Formats: sequence, structure tokens, C-alpha cells
Amino acid sequence: MVTVLCIYLCVGSSPTNTCVEIEKQALLNLKDGFSNGRDILSSWNGDDCCGWKGISCNNVTGHVTRLDLPRYSNITIGKGFTFLANTMPTEATYNLPGELRGKIDSSICELYHLTFLDLSYHNLKGEIPKCIGSLVQLIELKLAKTELVGFVPNNIANLSNLQNLELGHNHNLEVNGLEWLPHLSNLRYLDLSSVNLSSATDWPSSISKIPSLLELYLNDCGLPQVHPKSISHMNSSTSLQILSLSSNTLNSSILSWVLNFSRVLTVLDLSQNQIDDSIIKSFQTLCQLKELYMGFNKLSGQLNDYLPEMCFAQHDLEALDLEHNPFSSGLLPDFSWFSSLKKLSLKNTSIVGPLSFGQLPHLASLDLSLNHLNGSLPIFEATKFASLQFLDLSHNQLSGTLSYTIGNFSKLWFLSVSSNTLNGIINEAHLLSLSNLQILDLSGNSLLFNLNPNWVPPFQLVYFLASSCILGPHFPTWLKYQRKLLVLQISNTSIMDSFPKWFGDISSNFSYLNFSHNKLSGVLPSIKMGYMSKWDFSFNNLSGPLPSFPPDVFSLFLSNNMFSGSVSSICAMSQRILTYLDLSNNLLAGPLPNCWENFKHLWVLNLANNSLSGRIPNSFSSLEEIRSIHLNDNNFSGEIPSFQTPRMNLRFIDFGDNILEGTLPTWFDGLIVLRLRGNKIQGGIPTSICDIKSLQVLDLSSNNITGEIPQCLSHMSSLSDVEFPKETFSYGIYEAMIFNSIQIGFFVDETALIWKGKSQEYGKILGLMSIMDLSDNHLTGEIPQCMTTLKALIALNLSRNNLTGFIPDNIGDMKLLEALDLSRNHLVGRIPTSFSNLNFLSFMNLSFNNLSGEIPLSTQLQSFEASTYVGNIGLCGPPLTHQCSTPGDINGENGTYKDMDFGFYISLGLGFCVGFCGVCGTLILKKPWRHAYFQFFNNIDDWLYVTVVVFTNKIKRRFQIQN
Repeated sequence: MVTVLCIYLCVGSSPTNTCVEIEKQALLNLKDGFSNGRDILSSWNGDDCCGWKGISCNNVTGHVTRLDLPRYSNITIGKGFTFLANTMPTEATYNLPGELRGKIDSSICELYHLTFLDLSYHNLKGEIPKCIGSLVQLIELKLAKTELVGFVPNNIANLSNLQNLELGHNHNLEVNGLEWLPHLSNLRYLDLSSVNLSSATDWPSSISKIPSLLELYLNDCGLPQVHPKSISHMNSSTSLQILSLSSNTLNSSILSWVLNFSRVLTVLDLSQNQIDDSIIKSFQTLCQLKELYMGFNKLSGQLNDYLPEMCFAQHDLEALDLEHNPFSSGLLPDFSWFSSLKKLSLKNTSIVGPLSFGQLPHLASLDLSLNHLNGSLPIFEATKFASLQFLDLSHNQLSGTLSYTIGNFSKLWFLSVSSNTLNGIINEAHLLSLSNLQILDLSGNSLLFNLNPNWVPPFQLVYFLASSCILGPHFPTWLKYQRKLLVLQISNTSIMDSFPKWFGDISSNFSYLNFSHNKLSGVLPSIKMGYMSKWDFSFNNLSGPLPSFPPDVFSLFLSNNMFSGSVSSICAMSQRILTYLDLSNNLLAGPLPNCWENFKHLWVLNLANNSLSGRIPNSFSSLEEIRSIHLNDNNFSGEIPSFQTPRMNLRFIDFGDNILEGTLPTWFDGLIVLRLRGNKIQGGIPTSICDIKSLQVLDLSSNNITGEIPQCLSHMSSLSDVEFPKETFSYGIYEAMIFNSIQIGFFVDETALIWKGKSQEYGKILGLMSIMDLSDNHLTGEIPQCMTTLKALIALNLSRNNLTGFIPDNIGDMKLLEALDLSRNHLVGRIPTSFSNLNFLSFMNLSFNNLSGEIPLSTQLQSFEASTYVGNIGLCGPPLTHQCSTPGDINGENGTYKDMDFGFYISLGLGFCVGFCGVCGTLILKKPWRHAYFQFFNNIDDWLYVTVVVFTNKIKRRFQIQN
């Protein structure tokens, strides 16, 4: 009997191989809740859910205990700020083949025996299930960076066994209050970074009541300020070792709460807050501190003033980050007495003078970038920096050569000396021992690479940036051994060669390639690129047809080359992510393909200065995200397509110098630059153009536009309101993540405008321009008085039209005007004296009109050349040589002159009538006066006859005597 019982117990307790059916069904429901669950979780099939990917079960009961499905498997968000972040990078390991999308189905709450739940790094975009509090056996809950929304359920308080809670980096997740937090008495790790805690005024007291908490991350949470009076009554936990409160707006009063943990706190991150110098004395009590991060605060004074207050930590401090604080300028302090220091970041702390170091044998990371260090680079002694792995001296004023001793640091994986004034030669000796080097940034210097063509580097670079150095004239052959390259930035490096055949095979995962501003020739090879890749091969001599593009290009810059043929190959690209496309200044020809409706995310399209022809495709109106379109200087014909779509973000249109015809379409508010010059557009200017309140540049010149200038122009706020915010026309392009900073390049919109009589290209300052150019059309009528309300306008060109009437009297109200061209019209009247208010006017052309009168004196009008006024026959006075015969009254305006002229002619007529009638009437009515009048003229006649005869006889006698 005992034997049978033992056998029964052994069989009954043997491991089961199948999961519980109800839990299996819950998992399948969870899978169905994801829109792409069937693809990403394809292994979730079969009877035994315990064998599915990411699922673990209890060997005895068969209950599901672990659901472990993070997108990546070797990333820790919370600890990223410690000095370990400056250690050699490793590639993220993908735990799943794709990103789960959808919502967390409530069926997950039927997995009552779960102790571990991780769905991090997915696109869940839903709320945390309200039933999450029923999973009372959970020990770890990880939902970081999952796009969760809504509020964190208060019933999380039921998870009393929870030791690890990660909800960080969900920017749309909120917490009303943290009163549930003290119920998690076993919590050791808490990350709520980027969760909205602005309403959690109780956050200090709630956290202080968690006795076992070791690590706390509340970065970028909008934390309310801490009030010192309330803190004095708190019974705080004494276990907290790591505290990160960065990227809030906390002031120095937070230190009164932090000091409650001073005996055990080893890592403190208060970076990106509003903390000032008042915290200096507080450092003395942080006796166990090993890592201190105070960057991006308001610490001022001398950097050397802070170091004595940290003398307590001279043997223990391993990481010190004071970057981006407004310290007073001073020399680099001596940190050699911090004997354990591993990381030191003093980026942008106003350090000046030469670069000198003490003995720092344990230093692994040194960042002194964005300062004012000058002089030559020191000779790096390996004994002083035996552990150095990360060195950033970029953006200083260092000069001279790069010492060979830099090659002594065999552990170095990051080296940046970019944006200095270094020169000299780089050869194999500089790089021979750098076997761990992964990121090398020498850009912005004048270093000359002199490497043997057969040299094989000891390292495998991931990032190589050397713009403005000299790598040419030949293509650097040592690059063919770099099989892990993600970023290659060698623009303006004097390469005058063609691409070698091996270049397309050196890496299959390029994220950024920049060969611009070289003299590369030949055909662009087929290149394998990674997701969201960026290409820049502009300003070279590349030729042939456009190459086949990789499927996931984010930005493509091939401008200023000699590519020819059709552009139809762009339709083969994956249109999901293409954002920037610049093929300008090439030899491309033929019509545009009609595939633009697929480019949903295109921001910038530049096809200018080619030989493209045909109609502009109607599918252009489907470019929902487009900001800027350049089709100028081609041979496009037909009508301009309409761009009226509800989601249109279009700001910049340049269709100038084509053969476009038809009438101007109706435009939309938001447009800032509209350039259609040099086409064959007909009809009038639509009044709808007045509704574009944001328009800063309007160029409709050199067309066949007729009719009058609209009276509604005063509605254009950006041209009438001096305070209206001006736009810039540059777009940030993500280039490369260089360790802990993002290197940004910019695409800058450019266009040619007539400025002061000359065509000039404008780019970076285009957003400061306010220009209206309607010249060289067939406009008629008078210049509207309302145009003088465009007080923000700096250039107005109405020349070469058929405008009549007077120059508006109050043109002086346009006080910012710098250029005015009204030439070759039929304007009449005098030049208004209000021109004296145009203090910035430096270019003016009023030639070939019918203006009259004296050019107003005591104004800057005399400073212009005479050619400004030529062709106006009635004008006189300086600077013209034709002087006025009788000084006119120049104090009136054209309206007053018009009234005076009219009154003069009326008075002249009345005076003649009165005088004539007065004389003739008297002679008719008075007979004696009549006889006297005629007798007077008869006597005059006799006197004149006698006088003439006598004078004639005298002349005759004089001639006879002379003979």
C-alpha cells in the first residue's frame, strides 16, 4: 500500500507539458488584439503554449508565469545616463522580427499566475487595462516606450509583490496622484520617466514611504516643485541609491528632499533643471556619492569654486557631469586628486586657455567639447590615461598637429577633435594601435591623410566623419576593409576620382552617406542602405542615368551633378518614408511620372534647373505633407495644378521660368513664398491671394497678367504687420547619432529674386525678406492707396506695366521700404514729399513715366543718380541737369496740385471774360470814350509811322557818308 501511494504521489507531481487551456485562449486573444500579431507572433500556434516564443510556464502546474516579448533584448532605458553610457556601444538585439501594433487586450488579466510581464518598445497606443490590478503575483511589470495613453490605473496598488515597475517613456500617459505607490512595499526599481506627473503634488511623500526602493527614475515628468516646509515632516526611506530627476523644472529646493537619502545615495542626476549656486554647500553631505549629473542648470561663478566642496568624494567620485552651465570663463581645473574618476564631462562650461591634464589613470570618458580651449594638442601619455575609451575635444580652438601619441590609447573607441583648426598629416602611426576604435570624427579641420593604399586598418569603424579634411585626390582604398560602417561623412575632402567597384559591397547597413562637394565622376554605384537612410552626393561630377535607389531612403540629395535621362526611377522607391528629394541642377529631361500620390511624407521636392518638360502631374495635389516645391527653370507647360487639400502644409512654391499658362489658381493660407515669374500666365490677380495672410514673397513678374492690382492687398498680414513673425526656410535633417548627440544637417530653401534691380539668390536670409514683384505684366489702373498699408514690405516692383494716375501721397508710410521700382508706366503728377519718410530707401527707379514738377528738396531723393528720373519730361531740379524755370510750390501733394491746377484754369477763364466784357462793354455804352479810344490808337499809328521814316533816313545817310 505504501509503495502504491508513493508511485501515485510521484506521478501526480510529475511535470506537465501543456499549458492551461483558459490561459492559452487568453494568449490567442492577446495575439488577435495586435493588428500584426499573426505575423510577429507566428510561433503562437499549436496546443502547448508553454513552447511559444516569450512564454514560460510553471513546470508543475502548467500555468503561464512569464510573458517576455520586448522589441529589443539588450537595452535598459533607465540606466542610460550613467557613465557606463560612454562605454563601447553594442548593437541592439532584436528580440522580435517587428513591432507589435495595437492594444493590450484585457484577456491578459486572465493570466493570474504571471510573475513577469514585458511588452516594451512596441507601438501599443492604448490604455493600460483597468484589470491590471488583478495580476497580484506580478514581480516585474515592464511597459516602457509602448506609446500608452490615458491614466495609470490606481489598482496597481494591489500588486504588493511588485519589485520592478517600468512605465517610462510613454509621453501620453498620466498619473493623477501617487497615493497608490506606498502600497507597493516591495518595490525596488521604479521608472516613470516622461509620464505626466504634473498633478502628483504628493510625489515626494509617496516615494519616501517605499522602504525598499533602490532605483528611481522620474525624468521629464513635469514634477511639481518641492516645498521645504513640507519635507521637514517626512519620514523618508533610507534605501534609495540611484535617483534621477532630470529634465524637470525643479529649483534648488529639491536638495532639501534629496538630502534625506544622503547616507546611501550613490548616483544623483539633477540635470536639465533650474538649480543654481545655492546647492554648493549641500554637496558636502553626499558622502557616498559616486556619480553626479548637474548638466543644463544655472550653475554660475567659477568652476574651480565647486571642486573644494566635493573634497569628500575625492576618493569615491567616478562620474562628474557639469556640462552646459553658465560658468564664468576660467582655466581647466586640476581633477587629478579625484583618484577614482572614470567620467568627466565639462562640455560648454566656458573653459579657456591651453589643454593640460594631471594624472587620471582610471579616466574612461573625457568630454571638453564646445569650449574655448586653444593652443596645440598635448602629447598624450599613456600612463596618465591608461583607461581612456572616450575623448571629445570638438568645437574648440585647438591648432597644430595631431600627436602620434594619440595612437597609444588601445582602449579608445570614440575620438572626436572636429571643428578645430588642426592641420598636418595623418598616417598609419596615428591609428596603428587603435584596435577598438569605432567612431572617428576629424571633420572641420585641415588634416591631410597620407595612408599607404595597401594599408589594412586594425579597427572596424561604425562612424567616420572627415569633412573638410584632405583624403584625395584618390578614393581612400582603406575604406574597403570597413565592413561595419553606418555613417560615412567625407564631404569636401578633395576626392577627384570615381567610385571603386568594391564600394557598394563594403556595408549593407549604411544609414548616412555624404560625399558632397567633391569631384567624383562616373556612375554612382548601387549601394546597400539601411532603414531611414540618408544620401548626399550633391556638388560632384557624377553622370549617367539616375541609379536604382534602395527601398527605404529618407533623404536623397543628388543636386549639382550631370545626371541625365528620365526621373521615372524614383517611383520605384518605397514612398513610405522619403522626406527630402533634391535632383536640382542636373541634365534630367522628359516628363514627370504621375506617381506622386504615393509620396505621403515628402516634405521637400527640388527639381529645379533641369530640362524637364510636359505638364505638372495632377497627383502633385496629393502631396499631403509637402512643405516646399521647386520646379523652376525647366520647360514645364500647361496649367498650374491646384494644391487645395485639407492637410496641405505647403509654404514654398517656385515654378518660375517655365512655360506655364492659364490663370492663377486659388491659393490657400499658409503659403509664404510664391514665385511664378517668367511664365505665360494670363488673366487677373485673383482676390483670393489677399487671404494668404502668411505670404512674405510674391513674385508674379514677367507674365501676361492683366487687370488692376487688387484693393484687398492690405489683408496680407505678413506684409502689413511689422510685428508679424517671420519664417525661416531651413529644415533639419537627421544625419547621424554621434554617441550622445544628434548631428543635424539642414536643407535650406533658395530662390532667385530681383533685389535692387539685380537678380540674386537668397537662402538662409530668405525668411527675412518681404517682397512683392508684379513687374513686366499688363496691369492697368492706378496704384491702389491700400498698398501703402503694406508697412512690412521692403521691396516693391511694379515696373513695366500700364499703370496710370499718381504715386500715392502717403507712400512714406511704407517706412521699411528699401527698394522701389515704378519705372516704365504712365504715372503722372508730382513726386510726393512723403518720400522723405523712407529712411531705408537705397534703390529707386521712377524712370520713363509722365511725372512732372520739381523733385522734392531736403530729401534723400537728390542722392539717387539722374537715371532714376530719366524719361519724365516734366521733371526738373537736382539731380537732373534740367533746372526748374520758376520754383514751384513743392509743399503740396498730388491731390493738392490737382486742385490748384483746376483753380488756376478756372480763374484764368473768368479773368479773361471779365476783362474782355469790361473793356468792350464800356466802348459800346460810352460814345465819348469810344471816340477817345479810337483817336488814341489813330495818333499812335501816326507816331509810329513818323518814327520809322525818320529812323530809316538816318540809316541811309550814314551809309552814304561811309561810301
